[in-house]
Amino acid sequence: DWSSDVCSSDLHAKDGEEEAARKAFTTTIATTEKPGLLGYEIFEDSNDPGTFYSTQEWDSIEAFHSHMSAARSGLKEATSMLSDAPRTSILKRIGRSSL
Repeated sequence: DWSSDVCSSDLHAKDGEEEAARKAFTTTIATTEKPGLLGYEIFEDSNDPGTFYSTQEWDSIEAFHSHMSAARSGLKEATSMLSDAPRTSILKRIGRSSL
């Protein structure tokens, strides 16, 4: 099924804040309720510790936007250990492996 929407985020921790950012990023995604979230993956750049990526698959782009609107109130505190604002992209799937 290619009807879901995939969002990608990349975050960069401030120097010395890598562990705090790692913990916040993994804990927040895993423990907060996100209606419409079908699944997610979290990665850390092996060549650049403190640089994190996630992909999140949503049942609709509206569900993602609703989640982001609700999360805005805690965003400043949640991103205080980052060197800059998270970059979020909405991805259009143009292919998928059947392996």
